[in-house]
Amino acid sequence: MTKNWPQIKEQISFLGQHLTKWNLVKTIGILSEARKSRFLRRKTPKYGSMNKGFTEEELEAFFSVIDEPKAHLLFSFQAILGLRIGEAIRVNVSDINLRSRELRIFTEKSHKTDYLLMPEKLFDSVLRYIGSYETDIARADGFLFFSFSHGRRTETTEPHITTETARKMFVQYVRKAKLDMAYGYSVGKNPKTLYRLSTHSLRHHAITNFCRKNGGNVVLASKFARHTDLQTTMVYVHTAKNELYESIERANNDELLEKVRKMQEGI
Repeated sequence: MTKNWPQIKEQISFLGQHLTKWNLVKTIGILSEARKSRFLRRKTPKYGSMNKGFTEEELEAFFSVIDEPKAHLLFSFQAILGLRIGEAIRVNVSDINLRSRELRIFTEKSHKTDYLLMPEKLFDSVLRYIGSYETDIARADGFLFFSFSHGRRTETTEPHITTETARKMFVQYVRKAKLDMAYGYSVGKNPKTLYRLSTHSLRHHAITNFCRKNGGNVVLASKFARHTDLQTTMVYVHTAKNELYESIERANNDELLEKVRKMQEGI
């Protein structure tokens, strides 16, 4: 098809010049529908109105079976701050501001750098984790979620775990918590079972929780989620940084464990 594109383009051009207005409109419609079906994401989820996010009870059951500190912290970043899995696995020590508790995030979707405040409980967990795995993190160039022992790495291996590895860990714990609920099968020659919960379900929960505990403020929730489809509405939100950070604190209702200065002294 690619090799024949010059001839195809010429034929399309010819049709464009000679078709009636009505037939030309129909042709454009056919090409538009083909583009949408092949290259654009569905606006209506294929799972219908089903909620793909974690409920509070499911989230508690999920974290109760995680016995590996790396997995627990990784999925906490998703469940509390709404990070995408690809963003979570790349969290680096250099992304953490120890004074302000801000986390620097390179947002995958918009390809820009954003900042979110880490609630004190999450921040405390991060510091303890760094203290426990200081050597491994240093060998992994500062990535919190280091892949494996230094001796097994190669020049082409990323120092952090892959999204595939993270998803495998997620499936392991979802099954252990007996939350692996299927809702259908994929379409194709080799249909696969489709499960309601995925790593992205943790992000769903974080955003829903944030919105619910902040009076349904969708503007703040959109800012928290780092979405770009409401940029026009959120132009003024950039000046409301304090309101955003206070909202993150309210959304988590964490008990104050200790001041940041004490945490830093314990590193």
